[in-house]
Amino acid sequence: MFRNRQRTVREQKMLGVGEHELFADGRAPCVVALHGFGGTVAELRPLLDAVARAGYAIDAALLAGHGSRVEELQELGFDAWVDGARARMRAAVEKHGRVVLLGFSLGSLVAMQLASEHPAGLTGLVVLGNALTLHPLMRVPLALWHRTGRPLPDVYLLKPLAGDLVDPTAMGSLVTYDRHPVRAALEVYLAGERVRERVGRIECPTLVLHGRRDRVCPWKNAVWLAEHVGARDVSVRLFEKSAHVLAWDGERDEVAGEVVRFLARMH
Repeated sequence: MFRNRQRTVREQKMLGVGEHELFADGRAPCVVALHGFGGTVAELRPLLDAVARAGYAIDAALLAGHGSRVEELQELGFDAWVDGARARMRAAVEKHGRVVLLGFSLGSLVAMQLASEHPAGLTGLVVLGNALTLHPLMRVPLALWHRTGRPLPDVYLLKPLAGDLVDPTAMGSLVTYDRHPVRAALEVYLAGERVRERVGRIECPTLVLHGRRDRVCPWKNAVWLAEHVGARDVSVRLFEKSAHVLAWDGERDEVAGEVVRFLARMH
């Protein structure tokens, strides 16, 4: 189940087949898309394809430490992910004038952190499967270890599946590491606590989407966020037949439709 660094360096592989990043020319607002922990833009591909067909520009770059070697991700934390995304967002604003931040899972935390800073050019925020809290099976062990004050060892937890889906037919399209770097996973847990304290500062229009059957980030995260975000224009929708990777799950066309309609309102 757990592997040390030496064995991980020797054995690791990427799961799935697909693109790691996606860039598309188009009109504003440009969608700056941020993927999940250990993953790539492939997790969002059906949604972003719909966004591109609707004519919007897309900047979906890899977050720091992703798409290369999992031991590189082990050495990074939330600030590194935010700093990289902030640079991408600023470049997109310079090129397109207006942007919408779209974040999935870990990417949702990065997007909410940036939105809470009121950056110039930001016109909207979309969060999917937000990671403000994690499922107890992940949250409780991380919290207990953190309370000890001891550093986590350099270990990696093997993933039984590429992602949490109700419809497994898309599993091979999720391009992700085959294991979780545990120290970096603690950073995701701590980032959730940090961002929860900042969501009241988010003022831009916000769309909150979540799968009711999510086994990574509880669906109640969506309800909590809708009640605590500072934005006056906030919409929330739960997808009854979808799990965590809802951009690929059985209701993916409806998920994409919600996002495209939201973008149309941001003109």
